[in-house]
Amino acid sequence: MSSPKPNDHLNIIQPYKGGKRSVPGVEKVYKLSANENPFGASNSAMKVFKESFKDLGFYPDSSNSDLVKALGDYYGLEGNRIICGCGSDEILHLLARIYLDKGDEAIVFENAFALYPLAIQSTGATVVRAKENNFKPEIDTILSNITDNTKAIFIANPNNPTGSILTIDEITELHSEIPTNILMVVDAAYAEYVRNQNYDVGFGLAKRNENIVVTRTFSKVYGLAGLRVGWAYCPKEIKDMLYRMKIPFSVNVAAQKTAIQALKDQDHINFSTKHNGLWLPKLSESLSHLGFVVLPSECNFILMQCPESLGFSASHIYELLSSKGLILRQMDEYGLPDFLRLTIGSEEANNLVLSLLEDLIS
Repeated sequence: MSSPKPNDHLNIIQPYKGGKRSVPGVEKVYKLSANENPFGASNSAMKVFKESFKDLGFYPDSSNSDLVKALGDYYGLEGNRIICGCGSDEILHLLARIYLDKGDEAIVFENAFALYPLAIQSTGATVVRAKENNFKPEIDTILSNITDNTKAIFIANPNNPTGSILTIDEITELHSEIPTNILMVVDAAYAEYVRNQNYDVGFGLAKRNENIVVTRTFSKVYGLAGLRVGWAYCPKEIKDMLYRMKIPFSVNVAAQKTAIQALKDQDHINFSTKHNGLWLPKLSESLSHLGFVVLPSECNFILMQCPESLGFSASHIYELLSSKGLILRQMDEYGLPDFLRLTIGSEEANNLVLSLLEDLIS
């Protein structure tokens, strides 16, 4: 008996795996596997979320007009070039669907966020990985991979999982060198954490050009990962096409209202980034002294290699920490089995990680 068959190109796709959130038999867990804000949302945002129950019987505003206005006012951007989605993931998937097809190619960096290949492959297009230099992206490798079939470039800036960045000069140079018919997507999910003075998300580039999209999210520093709110700033023609394709009501009532309040509460953002600015270098230095190879990071996480000289494999360290309720991210999915990714957690969690590793390695 015959049955419905999926498109052949979908068979190569492996589902995205989120960071683990629990350990059997361990009651108190510190989830350091998904780059979430360890403090969660601000108190005022949580208050608005709790009050949103009064509107749950109504469909949300599909145009997200209040949220779009709040974003436009805060960042000084035109509202007719802003679109919101169910996380920036929805927008990234839609961009792939709209601009890619079978036979096309889309370029990502060698160590790119795992979602980009999924979005690209779902259209039947081919993923082309541009080599990095010691985990640092270089624009020349992207340019050397451009062919007549290249239709899009997806860049996380800062990059997940490496924590590296391209400066605004590098982003501008790259954009100036690519053909204008290639879509360039800059995913700036971790922008609030960056301290490099030569970094910029690229709103100015998107304002002046017709082939660049900048995506942002409320999932990281704003602490709203559970509500799934993302947005993009892009040329109006691209925004209009995204709006045609997006699922109606994809940003729910509570998500829209809570995101607006979260945007207003910049004291919480400043507190969160200050905590990250303290612990990122502290953890990086301590882990390096213990023998880990720690990559420079401009994000709220650290990617660290467990070299043979350490005497313990990444898998062993992961299991040890997990048994104590400290869940890191294994990197096998990224082809980096000897690496672990550590989200900057609370002071208590960070100290526990260091204490356990010091006991293990000393």
